Amino acid sequence: MTKTLIVNCSLKTKSETLVEAISKFSQTTIVDFKDVGDVPCIERDIDAVVISGSRARIVKPTDRDMFRGVVSLIKTCDLPTLGICYGHQLLCWTFGAKVGSLAKPALDCFEKVRLVKGDRIFEGFNGKNGSLFSENHYDYVMKEGLGDAGFLLLADSPSCEVEAVKHKAEPFYGFQFHPERITVKNETHIDGHKVIGNFFRNVVKR
Repeated sequence: MTKTLIVNCSLKTKSETLVEAISKFSQTTIVDFKDVGDVPCIERDIDAVVISGSRARIVKPTDRDMFRGVVSLIKTCDLPTLGICYGHQLLCWTFGAKVGSLAKPALDCFEKVRLVKGDRIFEGFNGKNGSLFSENHYDYVMKEGLGDAGFLLLADSPSCEVEAVKHKAEPFYGFQFHPERITVKNETHIDGHKVIGNFFRNVVKR
């Protein structure tokens, strides 16, 4: 079974929901973002990296500065990597993508995400109908300049122009939505766990 390093970027919680979701497909080891520094945190038996969401704001330089170690990790990592929400924003920003704030934040809701480009991460999904994923964010990655930063746009939604990306050269993916959260306010949709499964089956493998 694969082993995944989860980088917990949360300022208050321990990302239990993310750990539980990933554990369905891979063994996990967790490191807090504050402990990601000059000392390598990726052990030899690690097969993938998942960077979690956070209440930090990617548009605030003071917030970004707290994650210097994670940025360094992204720059040196050659393993399959998945950034979720803030992790996605930080991943794209590290490569030069532009970021901004939504006029209307998407908070604790499900959003219909539309596939704009086929990819193995969305294997088994019907792009025409869209899929419901959990959203909880104020900021986002801009579509403008995304290609120059080295990313392909995979999905968008009515509320956010960049919902999913893939790096052109590296095995790096980013989701603005929270695939680990399949229940919000007594409403449940399981597609989030399906894309996590696709990440491990089709990208990480072993």
